[in-house]
Amino acid sequence: MNNLLSYSGIITKAKAMEIRFITYNDYQTISNLESTSDYITFLKNHPGYSEIFNGIDEHIIHRGQAEGMLIYSLYHDFSKLYRFSNLTQRNVLDFIFFRYEVNVLKACMHAVYNKDEDYDLSLFSSFFNKHSKINVKALASSHSMEEYINHLKGTEYYSILTNIQKSDISSFDYEMKLDVHYFMKSWKLKDKLLKGDDLKALTHSFGTEIDLLNIMWLYRSKKFYHSSESYSYIIPVTYKLSKERLIKLMEAITFDEFAAALKGSTYEKIIPSLSDGTIELTYQKMIWKIYWENKNLYPTSMAPISYYLFHKRDEVRRLTTALECIRYKLAPQDTLKYVL
Repeated sequence: MNNLLSYSGIITKAKAMEIRFITYNDYQTISNLESTSDYITFLKNHPGYSEIFNGIDEHIIHRGQAEGMLIYSLYHDFSKLYRFSNLTQRNVLDFIFFRYEVNVLKACMHAVYNKDEDYDLSLFSSFFNKHSKINVKALASSHSMEEYINHLKGTEYYSILTNIQKSDISSFDYEMKLDVHYFMKSWKLKDKLLKGDDLKALTHSFGTEIDLLNIMWLYRSKKFYHSSESYSYIIPVTYKLSKERLIKLMEAITFDEFAAALKGSTYEKIIPSLSDGTIELTYQKMIWKIYWENKNLYPTSMAPISYYLFHKRDEVRRLTTALECIRYKLAPQDTLKYVL
C-alpha cells in the first residue's frame, strides 16, 4: 500500500501527459504536409507541442531551431515529472538524465565536426544548468575538439576524451567512448542506488540494451571495418549474453561462425535481421517491448515513468525524421514508411 501511495502522484501525472502523444492518425496527417511551415503550424496546434512552439513564426524558423525545440520538449516533460518525484524516485530519473547528458555532448560534438551553426543548442542551457556540470552554451560554440574538450574541465568527461584525443580521431570514436562510459557507470551504480521493482526494471532494460549493442557493434565491425581495434568499444558488461558467447562472437570470422555463436542464446531470433540488414529495426522493437513489459509488470514503480520518457524520446526521433522527409519533398507514403 505504501508503495502504491508513494508512486500514485507521479504515475497519475505521466498518464495525464500520455494523452498528448502523437497518434497514428497524426503521423498520417504529418506525412501529407507540404512544407516546413505547415509542419510547425501543425505542432503549434497539437496539445503535446503547443506550449513549446507557441509564439514561433513558422515562416522564419529554420531546421536547426525546429529540431532543437523538439528535443527541448523531451527535457521539458522530464522536468515536469522530476518536480513530481521524491528523492528515491529521482534516483531512476538521474539515470535517464545521464543519457540526456551524453546525447547533448554528442550533439555539441557534431556541431564542432560539421561546422553546423544552424543547430541551436542554446535552448538546452537552462535545463542542463539545473541538473549538470556541463556548459552546453560553451560546448556548442566550440570551433575545435581541443576547445570542446577544454570546456569539459571539472567534469567526469574531460579525462575520458583527453585519454583518446588525437589529431586524426573521428567523432565516432569519441561518441563510442561516451556511450561505453554511460553504460558502464549506469550498470555499476544501479545496484547502489536502486532496489525492488525499480532495480529489476532498469536491470532488464539496460542489460538487454547492452547485450544487443555489443552484438550489433561486433557484427558491423567485422562486416565493414575488419579491425580488432573495434573490441575496445565493447561494453564490458554481460546480461543474458554470457561472457563465453561474447568471446565467441569476438573470435568469429565468418557470418556462419557469428550466427553459430548466437544459436541457443536469448538473442538467437535476431540472426535473420543481421543477415538481411534490418537489425536496427529489430533492436528498436525489442527495446520498445521491454519498456512496455516493465510498465505492466511493475505498475507501482518508476517503470511507467521510464516508459513515458522512452516513448517521448522515440516520438521526438520520429518527428525529426518527418521534418527531414517533408524538407526533401518525399511522397506521403514514403514519409510514413520512414517515420513508422
